[in-house]
Amino acid sequence: MRLPAENIKAAREVQLVDFLNTYRPGELVRKSRDEYCTKSHSSLRITPSKNLFHWCSQSKGGRGALDYLLTVEGMSFRSAVMLLNEMEFVPFQQARAAAVESSRTREFTLPRPDKNTQAATAYLMHRGISPKVLRYCVDSGILYQTTRGNYRNCVFVGKDEGCVPRSAFQRGCQGTYRGDVTGSQKKYGFLMQAENPDCDTVELYEAPIDAMSGATLRQYTDIGKWRSVHYLALSGLNYLPIDYFLQQHPQVKNVVLCFDRDEPGLRFAETVAQRLAERGFNVEKRLPAVGKDYNESLIWYKPKIEKQRGERV
Repeated sequence: MRLPAENIKAAREVQLVDFLNTYRPGELVRKSRDEYCTKSHSSLRITPSKNLFHWCSQSKGGRGALDYLLTVEGMSFRSAVMLLNEMEFVPFQQARAAAVESSRTREFTLPRPDKNTQAATAYLMHRGISPKVLRYCVDSGILYQTTRGNYRNCVFVGKDEGCVPRSAFQRGCQGTYRGDVTGSQKKYGFLMQAENPDCDTVELYEAPIDAMSGATLRQYTDIGKWRSVHYLALSGLNYLPIDYFLQQHPQVKNVVLCFDRDEPGLRFAETVAQRLAERGFNVEKRLPAVGKDYNESLIWYKPKIEKQRGERV
């Protein structure tokens, strides 16, 4: 399937320095007022004012984050475009240049909630999410339902340390619609808190449904109580929520990376693991056992768990 022109255009507009600061934290090294190199490549010269880079030792160069991913990191064109669209590629959806939009201040307002969550809970239960996990998310105010035109959407909410909503991501209950709510601040991820405030472990996922899937798998397979760890969804391959969460939870020492089993997810896991290990965290990379992501893994395992337990779960 060909990439839509809107997605490619959005990827080409992402500034290289913005990309590195967000997805490769600590990689940039300032050489002068308007020149950087990177920790990985001392001969790579980046000029932010022109959005250009030149890799002296390889006699290669380019413009912007897309050329950097293709030339320096060797990523495929499709994977690079998907990554720069925050891994939320949907063929019929208008592309979002998130790194460009991040520099613009826009008012954040949550969509108007519906009176019930029937369509959202039915959709998520169809995706395998357990009623217990759903009830927790709804009761905690991090999941609700909204209607736009004739379509109902799930709204996944990210809150700050004072429990004030600061970001939200919508997923259609029908079709393929998905997208951030205007003005969302990307450092506030979708967080399911551990029951014990002194919990020292967090599991990191790319998307809210994957985080809910990980929690459901833990509940169904009786690996202790399902709320024995924190579950944080980053809404893409986004480092900002990781830093914010760890600042707010200094007791956390163990980080489990539950990213997708694809090229961008694996690369991001390597980067995050290295950065966190350098900061003294215990890091485990835990790929989905089956399929590309944890929701696919849940859908595959659920009927087998039901059969083993001899009851509906």
